[in-house]
Amino acid sequence: MKALSAAIFLLMIFLPYVSSAQCSDAGVCSIGGMEREELPIHLSLGYGFGASGDPDDITFHGVQLEAGALVLPGSRISVQVPWVAADGPLGSVSGIGDVTVLWDQRILGDYRGWLSLQVGGKFATGAVNEGDLPQTYQPGLGTNDLLLGAAYTYDSWLVAVGYQLVGGRSDNEATRLERGDDLLGRIGYNTDYDEFDLGLEILAIKRLSESSVRDPLRPGEDVFVSVPDSDHLQVNIMGKASYPLSQRLRLNLLAAVPILQRDVNLDGRKRALTLGIGARYRL
Repeated sequence: MKALSAAIFLLMIFLPYVSSAQCSDAGVCSIGGMEREELPIHLSLGYGFGASGDPDDITFHGVQLEAGALVLPGSRISVQVPWVAADGPLGSVSGIGDVTVLWDQRILGDYRGWLSLQVGGKFATGAVNEGDLPQTYQPGLGTNDLLLGAAYTYDSWLVAVGYQLVGGRSDNEATRLERGDDLLGRIGYNTDYDEFDLGLEILAIKRLSESSVRDPLRPGEDVFVSVPDSDHLQVNIMGKASYPLSQRLRLNLLAAVPILQRDVNLDGRKRALTLGIGARYRL
């Protein structure tokens, strides 16, 4: 156990220096990622830096506010509100992103392990035509999507599956992107190292069909073509660390690297480097 704890701790030290990190998520990664503790109310504020890598060469800065509340025994609701800024060769945009709301209901289990079902949505609150730039730069995805999932936690382990049903086509004038649905598989392990709460997770996301965009040979017309290889499988490994600053306040760190690289970047969620830092306050 001590060897595993030390390995995770060392990963958390070196992850931020790996230049090929990737954390690409259109919303489905919210499944299985809610608070493990039965906190009555919590507030979180986090900052994330990302870089898309070649060929887009876009850098991203994001701030996310999250609020969660235990509304009934075993029932928790979480709301995430992001603000995103993107800067690249074609220009710069910033604004509120898409809001995510998720309901988590524990249905079986005890203090050692439990099964929970999750349902929610990602709502099209973010702009999709800022600066007349492609969807890749936009703070929002332009669709109202349904999120469904189940998560099982036992002692230090987490296993989760999730599904994101995409609600149509974006109104972005440059591409009119329509993404395929996403299927998520997630496995994670948590442990303690001194006062640190450390976690290591592997996330696999399979896009179930090719995405489509406006035909570049017929600009301005609603004629759409599928994009080859956009029904990709991506696999990420993610490290997390949490440290108590007080009884109610915790510092959170996050980093991710790809095991299986994503090449096609239509929705702007591809990252060649992702780092995050934030704080959580429990009421």
